[in-house]
Amino acid sequence: MKEEYISSAKIYDPMLYLALNPIRLAVMEELSQHKDSVILDLCCGTGNQLKLLSKNGFKNLHCLDLSEAMLSVAKKGGHPIKIYAEDATKTSFDDAVFDIVMISFAIHEKDRETQENMIEEAHRLIKEDGIALIVDYTFDEKTTRLGKMGIDLIEHIAGGEHYRNFKGYIANDGLESLIKADKFELIKNSRKVFNGVTISTYRKR
Repeated sequence: MKEEYISSAKIYDPMLYLALNPIRLAVMEELSQHKDSVILDLCCGTGNQLKLLSKNGFKNLHCLDLSEAMLSVAKKGGHPIKIYAEDATKTSFDDAVFDIVMISFAIHEKDRETQENMIEEAHRLIKEDGIALIVDYTFDEKTTRLGKMGIDLIEHIAGGEHYRNFKGYIANDGLESLIKADKFELIKNSRKVFNGVTISTYRKR
């Protein structure tokens, strides 16, 4: 899936700005007390979440992705963000070097093994008592019908392996089935977009 975003990288942010910007602002609010923390964005895509943080006083920002097309967009703008072309399941970083690791809308599109490996890698990279902040879809009794239909449509348009992985992620109860209680403790869970998106904050055990 390394270069599946070649054709969409340049239009990704303009196309999804209205949908994603409120979520990015909510993530920034969640992190408002951590402006001096060392933060890593796994599977950062175009890097716009960290660009927003950088504009608002966050300083120690790092991000990585495998897609060269996405990273070429992330590098634009001259923001003081350290960018790495790496696999989110097996990074080159030492253990426990980040205060916060973020994964935003990247888990649902991967196969089950990759999902599990991403969570394990995030746990390895986070300092003791550090934070994992994960943004992704949730379909349950709280999610409105409109929310489910809209999200399913977006993912269906993405198509192929992406859509199959999304359907599997939802069928497996999403993030709840991936987070191990002996690894992470849920601190806060905020719902957005007709209750179909969660911003989940976990403390590393």
